[in-house]
Amino acid sequence: MAKQLAQLKIEDAADSKRRSVLIKQAQLTTKRNGRRHHTFDKEKAPYPLSYDRTAVDLDIIDHVFLTQVRNSVSFVDFEDDPPETCLDLGCGTGTWILDAMKEWPECEFVGFDLVNIQPPNSILDSAQAKRVRWVRGNFLTTKLPFEDDEFDHVHIRSIARAVPESKWDYLFEEISRVLRPGGSIEMIEDGASDYKFSADIRFPTLPGWYTRALRARERKKPSIQFPEESLRMTDPIPLSPPETPPPEETYHDHALLESLYQSVYETRFINLAPTAILPSYFSTYFRQVLCSPVINFPMPPLPPVPTFNIATSRRFSDASQPDLPRAPAIRGPRKESTCSTTSQFSNISFDGETDDNAMQQRTPPTSDDEASCHEKQPKSAPLVLPYYTSRDGSTKGEAAQLLPLASLSQSSQFMLALQLHRSYNFVLACEESMWEVLNDRIRNHEKELKDLGWDDDDFDSPHARHRFDTLLERYKGDMQTRAAIWQSLLATQSSAWKLPTPGFLGKAELNDEDRLYQSLLEAQLHVSEEELRQPCRTLRVFVGYNP
Repeated sequence: MAKQLAQLKIEDAADSKRRSVLIKQAQLTTKRNGRRHHTFDKEKAPYPLSYDRTAVDLDIIDHVFLTQVRNSVSFVDFEDDPPETCLDLGCGTGTWILDAMKEWPECEFVGFDLVNIQPPNSILDSAQAKRVRWVRGNFLTTKLPFEDDEFDHVHIRSIARAVPESKWDYLFEEISRVLRPGGSIEMIEDGASDYKFSADIRFPTLPGWYTRALRARERKKPSIQFPEESLRMTDPIPLSPPETPPPEETYHDHALLESLYQSVYETRFINLAPTAILPSYFSTYFRQVLCSPVINFPMPPLPPVPTFNIATSRRFSDASQPDLPRAPAIRGPRKESTCSTTSQFSNISFDGETDDNAMQQRTPPTSDDEASCHEKQPKSAPLVLPYYTSRDGSTKGEAAQLLPLASLSQSSQFMLALQLHRSYNFVLACEESMWEVLNDRIRNHEKELKDLGWDDDDFDSPHARHRFDTLLERYKGDMQTRAAIWQSLLATQSSAWKLPTPGFLGKAELNDEDRLYQSLLEAQLHVSEEELRQPCRTLRVFVGYNP
């Protein structure tokens, strides 16, 4: 911190006052149970997600995706008159600014965020470093440290998980203050409008046709003997719902985790459907407002290659050959996310943190065994493309052109898999926040937990944490298998990309995995169109201009 203070050059009294506030608020992340979180209490900064590598990469992946489908860094059509000054509010890793500097070479940028996870200016070239400032602060508790009418454009993406409902009015008032008359604002948030999928902050779940096939497999005696005692499921999770399931008709395998996840936001007074209220704020503070229809990204279909979980095989691999790619079974214990495709979008990492995900296997060798997996595949279900829904029923006009469906007409299986990857990793990034909610329920809401399948023995603190970790690990494994990032990439990209070879699985195990995969594909062929259209992510875009 002393080094940071020495680098601050105070040029005038007003700037000195603003910077003194920022110095106090420039809090670095700290570790909770091995996860990185900001150091503010949740009343002052309710953002519940961790700042681990995978969670941070979600921001980068989403930026790359939106830039590609829009063919621009902005949803505002500036034509030949780009902004000269721009604020990225809640800038996160700063990825948007780094790309916007290329598209708008004369524009100066300010990135504002709660924590310091932006690239230092020292690693930028001198021309870029002169055009960008990174400012730390809390826009929920203090005024934005900028002058009135300072910016031509304000960019906001994915801050709704950090803003309590009571703070939106104050925040938009501040944005309007720092935006010059006629200046533009764009905001991109997850959003839903269909009554069946009303939550913007979504907990992705798996349909019954999918989980029935998986659980049928798990009821059989495991054929793989784990070499380490710590890898065994000593306290197996019940495979059936509790005797008295909750009254909701939407009960599913991960209902307890979903309840905890929703409570994380509810206890922070964060609206689970913020895009339902954002249009009214835009209409209050801005003019020429455009609110896009909700864009729904359905679940990806099963890939046309077996959904082997790449990370698992490392537990059975030969230590003398650490770089040999392995393809594990569909099911089994998981250690790390297989979805390390995110790493290709970013070089950002925390000190001392290694990225041991499976994208090291980017160009794995081919094999005759792998080729045989493709010979007897049943026909896949059709790829359901993204689609609009809207509360007022309108999907036409200028608002719909903010992100026209035509730009998503080439949506690939891999792109849809990335949307699911993003959604379920938001859940995993809330692990410690969910644990806090669970602790409160153990103390104060025993019946509610029992209704969701919590056992009497698990009210003990050590057992409770083990039980929670096991539930979360199972959810992670189910979602990794369903997203099948690696296999979806193979289905989309060049044939030069090959599936890693199976490691240490005998013929019986491979046949078992193949039978499970075939049954999943067969089940998918009989799924209704409505189930295929169930979104794993929804998106909404807002644009306005300051009066």
